[in-house]
Amino acid sequence: MKIHISLMVNVSMYDLKYISCICQVLVKPDTSSIVAKSTELNMLESRLHRLEDDIKSNQLTIKEIKNLVSHLASLNIKEQDLLGPRDAVIVPNKFSRNSGNLISNVVDNNKPAKGVVPSALNISSANVAQDDCIFSHTSSSPVDIQMQNVYDLLTFDNPDGGAWKQGWNIEYDASKWSETNKLKVFVVPHSHNDPGWIKTYEKYYEDQTRKILDNMAVKLPQEPRRKFIWAEMSYLSMWWEQQSQSTKDTVKRLADRGQLEIVTGGWVMNDEANTHYFAMLEQLVEGHEWLKLNLGVKPNSGWAIDPFGMTPTMAYLLKRMGLENMLIQRVHYSVKKHLAREQSLEFFWRQTWDTASSTDMFCHMMPFYSYDVPHTCGPEPKVCCQFDFLRLPGGGITCPWRVPPQAINQHNVESRANILLDQYRKKSELYKTNVVLVPLGDDFRYVKSEEWDNQYSNYQKLFDYMNSKEDLHVEAQFGTLADYFRAVHAEGDAMSGQGRSIFPSLSGDFFTYADRDDHYWSGYYTSRPFYKNMDRVLEGYIRGADILFSSMLASEKSSEVKQLADALMVQLVSARRNLALFQHHDGITGTAKDHVVVDYAKKMLDSIRKCQHIIQHSAHRLLSSSKGTSEASGIYMEAGETMSQHFSIRELTLINLQEDQVAPVVMYNPDAHPRKQLFTVRTSTPYIQVSNEKGADIACQVNPVFVNGYQISDKKFDVSFLASLPSLSLTTYKIRAVKPATVNAELTHFASVSVRNQNLPASAGVFSVQKDSANAFTLQNNVLRATFNENGLLKDLTVDGHTVSINLIFAKYGARLSRETSGAYLFFPDKEAVVVPINQPPIVVIRGPIISKVTVNIKNVQHILKIKNSPGVDGLGVDITNYVDITKERNFELIMRFNTDIASSNIFYTDLNGFQSIKRVKYSKLPLQANYYPIPSHAFIEDEKTRLTLLSGQPLGGSSLKPGQLEIMLDRRLNQDDNRGVEQGVLDNVNPTANVFRLMMEPRLPEKEWSVVQDGGSAFLSLAAHAAMADILYPSYTLLPTAKSDSLSSSWSSGGALPCDVHLVNLRTMLGINQRSPDPTTALTLHRQGFDCGFKANGLSCATNGGKIQLSSLFPHMFEDRVYQMSLSLLYEGVNMTKSYTLSLQPMELYAFRLLYKL
Repeated sequence: MKIHISLMVNVSMYDLKYISCICQVLVKPDTSSIVAKSTELNMLESRLHRLEDDIKSNQLTIKEIKNLVSHLASLNIKEQDLLGPRDAVIVPNKFSRNSGNLISNVVDNNKPAKGVVPSALNISSANVAQDDCIFSHTSSSPVDIQMQNVYDLLTFDNPDGGAWKQGWNIEYDASKWSETNKLKVFVVPHSHNDPGWIKTYEKYYEDQTRKILDNMAVKLPQEPRRKFIWAEMSYLSMWWEQQSQSTKDTVKRLADRGQLEIVTGGWVMNDEANTHYFAMLEQLVEGHEWLKLNLGVKPNSGWAIDPFGMTPTMAYLLKRMGLENMLIQRVHYSVKKHLAREQSLEFFWRQTWDTASSTDMFCHMMPFYSYDVPHTCGPEPKVCCQFDFLRLPGGGITCPWRVPPQAINQHNVESRANILLDQYRKKSELYKTNVVLVPLGDDFRYVKSEEWDNQYSNYQKLFDYMNSKEDLHVEAQFGTLADYFRAVHAEGDAMSGQGRSIFPSLSGDFFTYADRDDHYWSGYYTSRPFYKNMDRVLEGYIRGADILFSSMLASEKSSEVKQLADALMVQLVSARRNLALFQHHDGITGTAKDHVVVDYAKKMLDSIRKCQHIIQHSAHRLLSSSKGTSEASGIYMEAGETMSQHFSIRELTLINLQEDQVAPVVMYNPDAHPRKQLFTVRTSTPYIQVSNEKGADIACQVNPVFVNGYQISDKKFDVSFLASLPSLSLTTYKIRAVKPATVNAELTHFASVSVRNQNLPASAGVFSVQKDSANAFTLQNNVLRATFNENGLLKDLTVDGHTVSINLIFAKYGARLSRETSGAYLFFPDKEAVVVPINQPPIVVIRGPIISKVTVNIKNVQHILKIKNSPGVDGLGVDITNYVDITKERNFELIMRFNTDIASSNIFYTDLNGFQSIKRVKYSKLPLQANYYPIPSHAFIEDEKTRLTLLSGQPLGGSSLKPGQLEIMLDRRLNQDDNRGVEQGVLDNVNPTANVFRLMMEPRLPEKEWSVVQDGGSAFLSLAAHAAMADILYPSYTLLPTAKSDSLSSSWSSGGALPCDVHLVNLRTMLGINQRSPDPTTALTLHRQGFDCGFKANGLSCATNGGKIQLSSLFPHMFEDRVYQMSLSLLYEGVNMTKSYTLSLQPMELYAFRLLYKL
């Protein structure tokens, strides 16, 4: 019997002193609060005595438990350090009961649908522990406010509210405030700095941001009552590098004494719709790491005033990073009004899947239209604008309401203070406490010294007057977010009765955002899709580079590789920061000006190339038998794919082979699970033999490469073969060019080609090419059968004898003909989508035993569908690639739609940041554009028998507008601005733009035809879909050793694997103190994925076992034995443990550990 350690992070406001370990087999903790030290010890000791009576035979376990109890008792920890904030328990322990084998293969003998199948494959299936099926069908913790219920309730009308147009005329009773019940006002100066939008990141810095921060370092020290907050570490780091030590010391003092607060602390203020949680985590870690190394500051409050809709994923990440509070702004105006009526604009944001109330994050929602000064002091913008002292006469900008601010003096201070106090009081009526938050800033504010002086001096006069008048019963001051939240919690605690918080709990998300009328911000879900796809490609490369670079450092003595490691670390940090930069809410959103988009794209291409360089270097070192010295600029392996320009489609690297020449191909599996999958390389000859890492010849398929339209190249050939790769491994296969006469026909298969509605290629070469006049046709593998209509588009799918009508079509939306219409942000369709007419399109069908492919060329799209005859997850669905060209269209938005016979009603599901899935309802009371939602990685529809899941290799917008429908937007071209600030349309579409998908049809297992949906609206992918999604986002990479690369081993592996439902998010070497070299530590981040057991887990060679892992099994030969659990951004360090501890990871939770390199 082993001790299964369950870990709790105790995060206090200033530090996380300790991460306590409790014995899961002994203690079932109260998951609603942290157990105090004395109680915890009593429970451990009591349980220990009972176990000694009942399990006398297990003396080893008893001894281990006693040692742990003694360890806990010996720690000198104050009670408040142990307690931490509300619900700081990282994980509940409810659903990890039974252990099982870590890796188990079970052969699934089910036969595929009837038909001619070229070669039979044994399809492995995951061994799923029964208890692991409980979580996805357990109701989440009840909440006071569930956003789906709010949407059901709201009418979404928009009556004119008067001065507060989207609200109502707020009234108050001034007598409610008294000497003992004062109104507390915190005015929070801020400057919102976009790292790219109208200008590039660097241009903004030179023109504005540098001056803002220069002034901050001068103006704040002049008066200790002045406060300021800052959010974007990308800019702060750039500025920091140019400062003297004296200025740096000044800024540190400002932060230490609370005049300057770093809020969120991310590299950027990330978008929350299109971003994947991997990149969200990366950009936050990048910012927090920089803060730790330079300012020594740990952020406590989140600040998200400009992202266009809000996700609970962000609340979860901040919670698990140790932040205690957060603020959001851009939420649908009807939702804001509803919550304001209920005084529920402050709430504990809980994850929909949370069964133990452990994820609650305190959230403040701003109530009004914008974060600018006219919309922050109170409900009347005409009045609030008069207290923006940048707009004083002669200042260059004015108030739209034509009533300018007045400089405050002894003659007008009384009247001006009373006017402003009236707004503060009205705003306070929307919240439960007497504490009012008043942000004071806007985009790129406080550039000039005069603005600092005017804002601070005039407000200070107003505060001094208000505070001096006892009959006003107000305390007004400058503050930070920390000041505000501290006061809110103090008052909230005082008002709480019987231990229950006055603040409600809330679950759900805040999409789709509308700022007024029917102006829904659902266009940016798709805008600039080429670069959205490029983002996901870069994420995969950065993760791959991080893991292999860390593995290289963990496998060698630091002294032997220091020079190389230092050089590669600089490149890796640059790539990480460029990815982080693009997560900005005008980057990945596609809402910047054309030249800014190009700047982002060039940075991403440079980062992809740097990651490829790091991967080839690391792979070479890991495989090299004679380590020696590696040149930092040396190319030892070429990347298997290249991207020539920032607007180019990725292409396979050509392997030039002479007769009898052998080319090794190294395949890198960055997944912590074994993979059986299909690989394709491009060769200069079709006469090929492929051998595996053991030297055995294996089957391959040679496919034609088409050039100049429909001509078959005689110089390029695509060779596909199946490979089995261990987890976290490098495996070498070999490609041999043979004489045409010696080709082994049993192993090397030349694809057959059929064409219709076009002429035959001029030369077929080795391929069999024929005209095809049939109507519908079928392609299949060992798992599924796909039927296509006469136009070459998917008609239906059959899996396990179960057929679903699919009927894939392409359709288009136009833009509404009015002054307010579609642009980069907004989606304003003119009507329902119109089907794109297709009439005898050119079709090419490639058939073979390993891969089959259909290519259909219609106007605006080259549509390619592949079916892989693979025993892995890449064989469970159909791969779809659409090469889109709408550069000649006008106000044109192209979609791909599946019209199925699935009885999905008005319900569908989309994901939030690739981290979780959420239920959506199509509302007839809302316009079409309001029923569009972000699809950052997947969407599905289902009924009692079947689920259809679309996995997406890029974030896009989509919906289910009718029962059985699922649609996703592919690209959009808009000729005009939509009046949201970017001042241009979207006319820089890339030709072609590639969209990558995998479509999976999964019959629900008969014994598990239960509803997938929890009460809170959560849903979960199947295990197979999770693995297929990882295959798309984190593909295996091919490397082609060069002449410089000799004496290589055929393989390398980290040595272990993870359970099926545990995903290795990253293995990230941290930056050293000198901020140039790698630190001797790496951060391991794991995610235990929630999954739906109602579907087969085919294609997997692993098992689930209650989330139990041992890091010693994953990394038996790498890293020291000591391990620390950390908060997610590595700021808070916990107790020392060893790699051999058995850890119980809880469903849906993310974990971080600090591993140490062996020096």
